[in-house]
Amino acid sequence: MDLLTSDLDQSFNFVIRNGFKLHPHFYNCTGVDGFELGTRRQYIGSYFLAVGCILLTIYIPCLIVISKSDLMKSSCYKIMVFLGILDICCILTNSVATGFLGIMGATFCSYPMFIYSMGSLGCGCWMGSCATCILLGINRCCDVNQHLRIRTIFIGRKMYFTIAVPVIYTLYSLLFTKPILFNSNYMSWFFNPMLPGHDATDYVNIAHTVNNCVVSMATTAIYAYLCILLFAKSKHFRSESISKTQTQIFFQSVLICSFNAIAAYIYVYMQFFYSPASVVLVGQLAWQCAHGSVCLIYITMNRTVRRGVIDLIVPRVIRDKTKIGTNRAVVARPILSVVGVDAKMMTTRTGTSSGTVF
Repeated sequence: MDLLTSDLDQSFNFVIRNGFKLHPHFYNCTGVDGFELGTRRQYIGSYFLAVGCILLTIYIPCLIVISKSDLMKSSCYKIMVFLGILDICCILTNSVATGFLGIMGATFCSYPMFIYSMGSLGCGCWMGSCATCILLGINRCCDVNQHLRIRTIFIGRKMYFTIAVPVIYTLYSLLFTKPILFNSNYMSWFFNPMLPGHDATDYVNIAHTVNNCVVSMATTAIYAYLCILLFAKSKHFRSESISKTQTQIFFQSVLICSFNAIAAYIYVYMQFFYSPASVVLVGQLAWQCAHGSVCLIYITMNRTVRRGVIDLIVPRVIRDKTKIGTNRAVVARPILSVVGVDAKMMTTRTGTSSGTVF
C-alpha cells in the first residue's frame, strides 16, 4: 500500500470522513478481547492519573492568569500560552488517560475509539509543542541578540502570522498522521496496535520520527548558542548588555524546552532500537515531565503568576484573613515580567511590544 495512502487511512482525518469509524483493515478488533491481552497496572496507573489531575489543577489557573494579564503584550508569552494549551491536551493523554487505561489493564481493542482519539490528540499536540518549543527558542535568541534579522517576525502583527505556523503544524499532525495507541503491558503509547496478522512496519509514523529528530537537534543547537551568547555577555551583567529579566526568563525557557528534548531523544531511540519495559517507562515519564514541568516552573519560579493563581482560586474573605495573594497595589503594577522582576526592561530594551519564548 502506498505510504501516503496508508498515512491518510490511519489518520484521524479518515475517521472524521467515515462517520467516526476506524479503518477496518488497520484497526479491526473483531474477535479480540483487549483486556485479555493487557495487564492491570493499579499502582503505576494511579500515579499517572493522580499526577495528571494535579498538573491540570495547577496548569489551568496559571494559564488563565497569564492570558488575562499584561504578560500577553510580550510575544514571548503569546507563544507560551499556545504552548500551554498544547501541554494541557498532552497531559490529558500522557497522564490522565494513561492512568485510567493502566488501572483497567487496557490495550487498543479494550476501548478502540477512545484510545484512538486520545492518541491522535496526544501525538498531534506533542508534535505541535515541539514546533512551538523551537519557535520559543528562536524568540529567546532574538531577545538576547537583537541584531538578528529574524527578530522582525515577532514584532507587531507579524507575531500572529508567526504563531500560525505551529498552529497549522499541530492541525496537520493531529488530522493527517498516524496516532499513538496505548498498551498497558508497557504503560506507554505505540503506533502499532499489536493486532494479530499485522506487521509493525504498517504503523511507522515517519512524520513523528522526523519531528523528534529535528526538535532534538534544533533545541540543543538553539540553547547551546544562547548559553555561549550569555556566557560572552556575563561580564556585563550589571550593564545594559543583558538584563536580569532576560537572564531569568532564559533559564526558565531552558528548563521548559529541555524536557521536550529529552523526551524526543528517548522516543527517537525507541523507534529504531529494541527498548526494554524500563526504558519505555522512562520515555513515558519524560513525556509527562515535558508538559507537566511547565506549570511547576510557573508556580514555583513566578511570584507574579503564583500570586495571580492564589487570587483566582482562593476566596477573597480567606485571603484577607490570611493575608495571602496580591493586594490591589500589587495587581496594579506592570507584570510583564513572569519572574517577578522589573518588567519595564522587556519593552524599553526592544523598543516594541514584542518584548523579550518548550
